[in-house]
Amino acid sequence: MIWEAEKKLRGTDYLRRGNRRQQEAAETLDSLSIDTLTGVKEWALAGTIPLDIDLPESDLDILISTTDPESVRDDLASRFAHMPAFAVWPHGKEPGAWCVAFQSESYPIELFIHTTAIREQRAYRHMVVEYVLLERLGSSFQSHIRSLKASGLKTEPAFAEALGLDGDPYLALLEVDL
Repeated sequence: MIWEAEKKLRGTDYLRRGNRRQQEAAETLDSLSIDTLTGVKEWALAGTIPLDIDLPESDLDILISTTDPESVRDDLASRFAHMPAFAVWPHGKEPGAWCVAFQSESYPIELFIHTTAIREQRAYRHMVVEYVLLERLGSSFQSHIRSLKASGLKTEPAFAEALGLDGDPYLALLEVDL
């Protein structure tokens, strides 16, 4: 099931067949032309929209893997610096990684630029685990997660609370036996 989740979540076809917000996300991703950015090896959409547990204010979290984060950062800046709320900052937890953010017509956008392969990035690993759990536990679990998120919890803490996991929710979620 994990392999199937990873395969599905690496593309955008599922978004095109998804709900209205997922379809809008696919259109927004197309408009960004991420594949044409200098030095991008691979990329994937992460976060709540792919999982259909998003809230109206949810953003598009785009993970990028590259051998040259600075070139990707600079290319993004040259393309999108004119966009509202444009910002660039070094990733706080991963040396050499960068974050770029701005507001598109439909969504707030956050791009996370790493040298790490997509399937090894924590955000992607969390999303795969969350996807499998949502598939296994069904629509009532999905509704519960949405409710916890609406009450103010971030995604991983919401899953940890719903599953009764102890400790750091970001680590505990990766240790769930699937």
